[in-house]
Amino acid sequence: MAGAIASRMSFSSLKRKQPKTFTVRIVTMDAEMEFNCEVKWKGKDLFDLVCRTLGLRETWFFGLQYTIKDTVAWLKMDKKVLDHDVSKEEPVTFHFLAKFYPENAEEELVQEITQHLFFLQVKKQILEEKIYCPPEASVLLASYAVQAKLTLQSAKSRVAFFEEL
Repeated sequence: MAGAIASRMSFSSLKRKQPKTFTVRIVTMDAEMEFNCEVKWKGKDLFDLVCRTLGLRETWFFGLQYTIKDTVAWLKMDKKVLDHDVSKEEPVTFHFLAKFYPENAEEELVQEITQHLFFLQVKKQILEEKIYCPPEASVLLASYAVQAKLTLQSAKSRVAFFEEL
């Protein structure tokens, strides 16, 4: 009998130790991820998990954005995720976006993933006419994008060539 009580106690203690979670969907400019987020987590806990998953070290430019009733807001780092005015329907969706833009992107954006995410976001905002871009600058940016794509394809071809050797 004592064994049965002990086994029930250990089972119930295991049950209590499992934290309550909810599903979160994170949408980046080129991917979607889902995480189980603990109810007690603050915005910083979720943001840090996303940054670690992306391998992003230049975190200070980015934030998690959400929309509620046609209003856009940013997740506060020191406040519990569910204490925000977010939809309680799972998965709770956040957009991982650049929140701050550097004065000199060429000097301040060091990491390749940071540059990539910025490029995709700025490109999308220009195409959606959320950011004004003069025609001359648009042509220059398009030429940079094509050049970068060709450089990447060339690098992949060289790697494939050497792998065959």
